Amino acid sequence: MKLFRKGLLLVAIPGIFELGLLGILYKSQENATQAEVWALHTKDVIIQAAEVREPVLLQSARLRAAIIFNDPAGLEKTDLWESLEKEVGELRGLVGDNPEQLRRVAQIGTSIQEYRQWTDIQTELLRNNKRDELVAAFRDPNALRLIQVIQRQLVDFIKVEEHLDQQRLEAVSEARLMQNIALVIALLGAVLAAGFAARIFSRDVGGRLAVLTGNAHKLTEGGVLAQRVGGNDEITELDKVLHESSARLRQAEEAARVYREELEHHARELTTVNEDLQRQTQDNEMFIYSVSHDLRSPLVNLQGFSKELHHSVGELHETIDASNLNDKDKQRIRDIIEDDVEVSLRFIRTAVTRSAAIIDAMLRLSRVGRVEYQSQETNVNDVVARVIDAMSNTIRERQALVVSQPLPPCYGDPTAIEQIFGNLIGNAVNYLDPKRAGTVEIGVLPPDPGQPELRTYFVRDNGLGIPADYLGKMFSAFHRLHADVAQGEGVGLALIKRIVLRHGGKIWVESTEGVGTTFYTSLPVQPAQQPQQALQPATQLAQGEKAHG
Repeated sequence: MKLFRKGLLLVAIPGIFELGLLGILYKSQENATQAEVWALHTKDVIIQAAEVREPVLLQSARLRAAIIFNDPAGLEKTDLWESLEKEVGELRGLVGDNPEQLRRVAQIGTSIQEYRQWTDIQTELLRNNKRDELVAAFRDPNALRLIQVIQRQLVDFIKVEEHLDQQRLEAVSEARLMQNIALVIALLGAVLAAGFAARIFSRDVGGRLAVLTGNAHKLTEGGVLAQRVGGNDEITELDKVLHESSARLRQAEEAARVYREELEHHARELTTVNEDLQRQTQDNEMFIYSVSHDLRSPLVNLQGFSKELHHSVGELHETIDASNLNDKDKQRIRDIIEDDVEVSLRFIRTAVTRSAAIIDAMLRLSRVGRVEYQSQETNVNDVVARVIDAMSNTIRERQALVVSQPLPPCYGDPTAIEQIFGNLIGNAVNYLDPKRAGTVEIGVLPPDPGQPELRTYFVRDNGLGIPADYLGKMFSAFHRLHADVAQGEGVGLALIKRIVLRHGGKIWVESTEGVGTTFYTSLPVQPAQQPQQALQPATQLAQGEKAHG
């Protein structure tokens, strides 16, 4: 038998018993609800009867006030009579199912009409200024009796309703008692029936579920499962699935072990490759540094010899002037010296200067990877202020406006951070468009929720701009755009990109040719997690660049 049928049987046994008790409970609930409705109805009738009394008393008070002040104006209002008619009508509607009370309401209505007719007569006497007749009417015992009759009728009416209210409250209490008794019987019967059915069900299912639970625990712990349980229901199928899952898990564990060993092997290979690459990078940097340093000595000698040759040319001119050669020969020799020797010397000096600049750029690039950064919280406002102050002469010459927003701090080497902003602001000023007023803005973007560990600064200008096909080369070494506008070797952006990356940040550019350029750089706001492998502090790099510049 399937578990569904067994479960259906488990539900059906107490369910049949509960259905019978539910019918009794429903009937008792219906009786209790009806009794409560009648009790609330009686309360409403009592309240409505009390509402009828108030307008009668108010009308009597209004009549007396009119007589005292000899002013019938207030008696011309019919609001209280209209209110009385409304209240009596509502009271009549509430007791429509009780003929005896309906008769009493009719008597109250008749008494109110008699009292109204008497009031109208007194109002007319007051309006005609017949006070003697008015006073005599008020002293008539029948006048007082009219109000007393209404009050007595209302009191009798309310007493009857209160008696009905008491009876109905007793009926409510009795109905509630029967309801509670039925509820207790239903609960006890349901518990007993459910217990009986559960006892029968547990004999068949409980033992096999215990075995199934044990197998599930062993499966989670990686142990050996017990023998499969018997039967042809869902428990048997689930136990079969557990045994099959156990076999698959053992296969998966074996595959995972093999895969893990392969990963460890590949990780060791990658570690070895990374170490080799790091050594090669260091060797390349040392080679570039060594070659650049070694090339400086011949260049210095060549520059010195070119200066000596320049001085010798001057002495040669003096010797020619002092010689006994005729003027034609002297002029021919001077032309040779000026057109060939001096021009060649100028080319040599220009080439030496250019080569020295390239060697210096190579040295700066080689030093970046070997710098040991002294990272700390850096005040970017102070850094930018120093850069702007150092470039004040260039800014005045370019007639540029440099604006800096309040900049929050970042975490990095102060000297390296100053190099970054110095290069970006310097490029922005140098490559302004001379045809329009130049503006350079330094600011910071709002925090990025996706990268809370980085803060993005920007340097924006309205200068010459960069062609779209050249943007991909902006951070490559020895690539220059607008070479006729400013001097340089084209290594500044490549240099600061390496500085930014070593700080764990990012740098990128957006530009429109003829409109302007914006450089963005993201720098950390807390200590970087990447290791620093270097040989010398960043301040030494700055000093070395100044010495070779």
